[in-house]
Amino acid sequence: MTRPGFQSIDRITHRAALVGRTIDKRTLTPLAGVVLTITSGPAAWTARVTALQQGQPAARPDQQATDAGGFFRWLDLPAGTYTLSASLSGTRYAAATGSLALVSTAVGTLELQLAPTTVTGIVQAGAPAAPLAMARVRFPDSDDVSYTAANGSYTLSPVEVGTGRALEVSAQNFITTTQAVTLSQGQTTTAATITLTHS
Repeated sequence: MTRPGFQSIDRITHRAALVGRTIDKRTLTPLAGVVLTITSGPAAWTARVTALQQGQPAARPDQQATDAGGFFRWLDLPAGTYTLSASLSGTRYAAATGSLALVSTAVGTLELQLAPTTVTGIVQAGAPAAPLAMARVRFPDSDDVSYTAANGSYTLSPVEVGTGRALEVSAQNFITTTQAVTLSQGQTTTAATITLTHS
């Protein structure tokens, strides 16, 4: 029986849970501070969110951020299929989505992989051409820096997107060189091979 002025809601009798983790798709390392949002769920979940927001319009039971280990958790959920989105501020990572069907009294797990914006390439010495190790590769407009491996390869990830960003390459006894690269969110860009000239 419902009293006038009160909304009838079902008793919470379920104990399903949704737990998971967000990671960097390239390195498989955990990502902290990722905002998780339940974008769709069963009718019982939608009704619960609506009821909570009637009394607290700013409440976001459908949203949370991952902890230092990249973990997130929703407890005591109605059974059904849930769709989640995961995103980080800025353009260093692309958003990710995932879905999971929860069964009553069970714990469902979900791993979401966010693709980083990445640039890779090769640095070599000229005359004669040979891979150049320990060359510094960086974007002067940020703190992003890396050093080439023994085979001259480098990877900068995650980085911000941009059109014609200046990639600077320097090494001892060589003339510093810059190369323009265009980076798209969540994509890996392979830059043209950079050849350094002896100073």
